[in-house]
Amino acid sequence: MKTGVQKEASVIKTEFNQILKDFSEYLHVQKQTGNTFLNISKDSQDLINGWGANSQIKDFFFFEGPQTASIFIIDSEGAFFKGKSGGLLKKILRAMTLSPEMVFICNADDIQAVSQKISAISPEIIITLGEKAGQSLLNIKMPLEQIQGKFYEYDGIKVMPTFHPSLLLEQPDHKRQVWDAMKHVMEYLGLKDDS
Repeated sequence: MKTGVQKEASVIKTEFNQILKDFSEYLHVQKQTGNTFLNISKDSQDLINGWGANSQIKDFFFFEGPQTASIFIIDSEGAFFKGKSGGLLKKILRAMTLSPEMVFICNADDIQAVSQKISAISPEIIITLGEKAGQSLLNIKMPLEQIQGKFYEYDGIKVMPTFHPSLLLEQPDHKRQVWDAMKHVMEYLGLKDDS
């Protein structure tokens, strides 16, 4: 799956950068102590010494789901449907008469890539899970507690910020607030509420 490959590439890049940084420091120490047993070209040495010095590791954009989905979810943590929080997200979707296969979900790490996907998909509604996703997309600094459960707009598309399922596992008292927010989403989309 594409997201697995991208995640693996991210891990490899991070580890590779760390190895090069460590090797660069090693060469620097060797040079300071007068050990010159390693002969590498000046170009190679410049490359090693400069690797990662002025650059940050690029944020990776992960996603899954149909490109035609009317519901677009932005996940602050990027776990999607995995683990306990992913299981809880599946339960929330089932309660909304939806399934993971019916929504498009992505992480919030690269907001420019998120914006491009939103433009390409043109969903009916966007749900942001967690503070990072809501604040980044809406470009606001207010705490999630203040924006959660209220509709906002992004390029003419309704946005519903709410708490991340991982928070609900730690603080179950927030479940009612999330469910109330999802009922607003259901009403907006014309989905049947059996609760």
